[in-house]
Amino acid sequence: MDIKKANIMVWDIDGVLVYVRESYREAIVESVQYYFSELMGLKLSENLLSVEDTQKFKTVEGFNDDWKVAYAFVLCLLAKAASQNPGMFSVNTGSGDLKAKATALETLGQAVTNKDLRLDYEKIAREIAVSGTGLDGAEKALAKLYGLESLETAKRFWHTDLVKRVFQEMYLGKVLYREKYGEDPMFLKGLGLIRNERPLVSLKTFEKLAERFRMGVATGRDRFEAEYSLKEYGFDRFIPEEFIVAAEDVLHGKPDPESLLECRKRVALKYGLPADSQAVYVGDSVDDVRASKKAGFFSVACLTASSGLQERSRLVKEFRGLKCDLVLESADKLSHLVDFVN
Repeated sequence: MDIKKANIMVWDIDGVLVYVRESYREAIVESVQYYFSELMGLKLSENLLSVEDTQKFKTVEGFNDDWKVAYAFVLCLLAKAASQNPGMFSVNTGSGDLKAKATALETLGQAVTNKDLRLDYEKIAREIAVSGTGLDGAEKALAKLYGLESLETAKRFWHTDLVKRVFQEMYLGKVLYREKYGEDPMFLKGLGLIRNERPLVSLKTFEKLAERFRMGVATGRDRFEAEYSLKEYGFDRFIPEEFIVAAEDVLHGKPDPESLLECRKRVALKYGLPADSQAVYVGDSVDDVRASKKAGFFSVACLTASSGLQERSRLVKEFRGLKCDLVLESADKLSHLVDFVN
């Protein structure tokens, strides 16, 4: 694909336009911890995972969605607990509403006597990559590592709706949670980790890019959170709401190219461009690059979501293995691209 012929640029948000290491990534860490320490009532001496651990799963296909990453970590820890606590097998599972499920988890916590839940997440991530993709791959990997009986026991107490509820309350905070969902948080009443976000690309860069490209967004965020961040940092000056393709706008999330293709279609239709116009996609994950390649876009991968030399080197290797067209330290460097393509 010749970038000099491209006239549409499509953006991811998380880790590209907006710094989310201390918001979304931290919400993964804290929601998983809350599930075991508060809902199950385990007295844990240490954190179950770190922000660095989340990136190990993010490099596996099928984990572009941070909710799914949180679900996977909870399932991994439940499977480990089931493998070393036979008493878990006989505990009644929770059913019905979230409160009933939370009560069942409290009972489950009393059956967990071996609280050594430390895991080698890098090993598990490798096993998932071999076994499949996303949550399906995680289930196959855990069955292999801990046995099918332990996995089935773990799944009885794997309430993804409860994980999501805690995650969203932590991420949005009381005010935004109520604005989005029309009800008060059930578990947490704080300010929300979203307050830790900040822009990664300057508006000067966007002004420069707007000289050349029509721009849109293809994101795994839902529309409320996507629009909130774009408005918060002024990106909505360059990306109209109609060019935001959010999670609820497509049937299949990345690495499926549906959201990228839908965004290009909307932009092309609006400006009278060919339906198959050449386009650029700017992301930060392996699933972003995979989606870009499947869509036939020029792929740009940013390293702003990674930290430390080792993590960056591993991510660069992953991007190159996927034949990513351009790897940048930051999307802010894209302003230099305009002079190159003109």
